[in-house]
Amino acid sequence: MPVFEPIHITGTALYKALCAWVLLGSLCGSALAQTPLVLAIPDDNPARNARLSLLQSSAVRVVPDTARMTGTGIMALDGAKAAIAQAVLAGWDIIALDEASEIAACAAGVLQKAPTSETATADISARFARRPGQGGAKSGCALTYDTRYEALAYRLDAFVLSPPSTGLAVFDTVSFPGPRAVVWPPRALLEWAILAQGVPEVQVYDILSSARGMQIARAAILEIAPSVIWVESDAEAARLLATGQVTMAVAGEADLAVTAGIAVVVQAGKIGQRRSWIQLPSGAAPSTMPRPTDGLVAALAGDQSTYIPALWRDAAWYAQAGAHVATGLAGLGPEN
Repeated sequence: MPVFEPIHITGTALYKALCAWVLLGSLCGSALAQTPLVLAIPDDNPARNARLSLLQSSAVRVVPDTARMTGTGIMALDGAKAAIAQAVLAGWDIIALDEASEIAACAAGVLQKAPTSETATADISARFARRPGQGGAKSGCALTYDTRYEALAYRLDAFVLSPPSTGLAVFDTVSFPGPRAVVWPPRALLEWAILAQGVPEVQVYDILSSARGMQIARAAILEIAPSVIWVESDAEAARLLATGQVTMAVAGEADLAVTAGIAVVVQAGKIGQRRSWIQLPSGAAPSTMPRPTDGLVAALAGDQSTYIPALWRDAAWYAQAGAHVATGLAGLGPEN
């Protein structure tokens, strides 16, 4: 046998193995590229959910977050880490965190910078009014932003002669009697309770950022508690309003909108909130996870309404008032 024959045979075998490996890798890569992104949604924005449903199933798969683990809340860094860990365990690719949690996690290096361009992740919350001295805080880790408005809606047949004009009507059980459906935990009720005391809008969050301010809000909520029906979701609040089981409801505006013709959503006093959609950091998910498409970013984008709420819950609100909310609301919920 020629001396170079074994070398030739070995080289041929290695070449074939390498070709097979490349082919297998290309096939695997193709399969991974076609794997849809998995989003966990808090399922509280019908308009956004409708936009997501228009996307091809090969591009995105939506998983309702029944536990609302990723929904708006006061979690900060520790909570954000726990939410991300649970999302990784569940196999999700994109989740939602409240603004404060996302900013804290981004600053701590828990999240990577968003993989899309600045134009695709423009901070739409810059359009909204904020407290004097509070700028539009944002980070580079959010994929896009989802806006939510908390509002009050009342039945047309309940207050024919003198209907409510602002969300503060929820605290006026004399002029506007009847049961109220409120999603637990209450969001807008905290701000409205302070406004009902005659406090100017620009001072609301400064007062709620103190234990005393939260006590004032708590007392106001306790006073109307006999008229409040606590519910677990915006959809449930809207259903009770539509079926006439309550005269008014406080919930997300998007869900309340389905009661049009039966009820009216009060525009004055709406509370705006921002939720950040983030892609799980590398290492938590396969590195071959496809880059979110422009269609997905557009579908996740929030309400583009031109209405500007007078009050906007931003990261400063969560950072300053968050420490008092848990104790301020303790003992008020549906379990009592």
